[in-house]
Amino acid sequence: MSMGYAKLKKVVETLDLSEVDRFYRGMRRKVGRRGHEISCYLRAWMSKHILGVPSEAQLATKIQSDKTLRKLCGFRKAPCKSAYSKARKRLTLSGLEFFFAFLVLKAKEIGLAKGRLVAVDSTDFTAYCNGRKKLKLRSDKDARWGHSTTKGRVFGYKLHIACDAESELPLAAIVLPASRHDSIGFFPVFKKLLALFKAIWKLLADCAYDSLDIRKALHGIEALIARNGRGKFESEKPKDPDYRKRTAIERLNSRCKEELGLDNLKMRGLWSATFHATEVLCSMLFAAIGSFLAGFKDWRSIVNLRE
Repeated sequence: MSMGYAKLKKVVETLDLSEVDRFYRGMRRKVGRRGHEISCYLRAWMSKHILGVPSEAQLATKIQSDKTLRKLCGFRKAPCKSAYSKARKRLTLSGLEFFFAFLVLKAKEIGLAKGRLVAVDSTDFTAYCNGRKKLKLRSDKDARWGHSTTKGRVFGYKLHIACDAESELPLAAIVLPASRHDSIGFFPVFKKLLALFKAIWKLLADCAYDSLDIRKALHGIEALIARNGRGKFESEKPKDPDYRKRTAIERLNSRCKEELGLDNLKMRGLWSATFHATEVLCSMLFAAIGSFLAGFKDWRSIVNLRE
């Protein structure tokens, strides 16, 4: 066994996903022969991002040829390439959101995610489609043109995230077309956040979230939101020293793209983009929780699990 699999094996062994399997059994149709548990596919998808496998097709090939990885995921027999697509469709959005919430609550239970200081932001990722074609000719009709401060115009989607500013772990998220403004994505993310964390002290955000509706929605949570100059004067950052911790979400966005392949979408449509982005965030939580429970000092590191 390689050293990388040795570390990944410890991460996998520390996380019991039987609760996720029970939830999935309750929602699936009881017809046909029983296949692999959904936790096997979830471990495979998490391993895909943790090990840096570029696509699902390459993941299927790797699991077929690598007995150690196949056993690590829990497969009795290596599934074919189409089995992953079928499992994704059977899982549905509710099953995926349950798994994400399961990991967030696990991080909360072990003290990794306290949810006291929460930072919100968004990051774009490119669609698997040529955006220059006319709408009726595009293979991905859900993606839209948006603006990125670093890339300029981007055709794709935007991942809106709330993260724990102390642990740099995601707490809630939603995917929308890239044309949607950050302030629009805030409300569904904030609703999901409140369902999991009740004792939020402060919310940290840049000037894109400076709106009266957002400030009213906080209901007692201290708003550390930069004042938007609206093009007339420079934006003003809050004086509170905790505002400096807002950079946690920028580091999270960077890890999503550079280490976990967020900007490597190989599927089309909003549901597929949502699955891909949530898969990336779940991989980050999966790796961090497993590494923490396994006693690794560098529990935030994804790259070290590949050694």
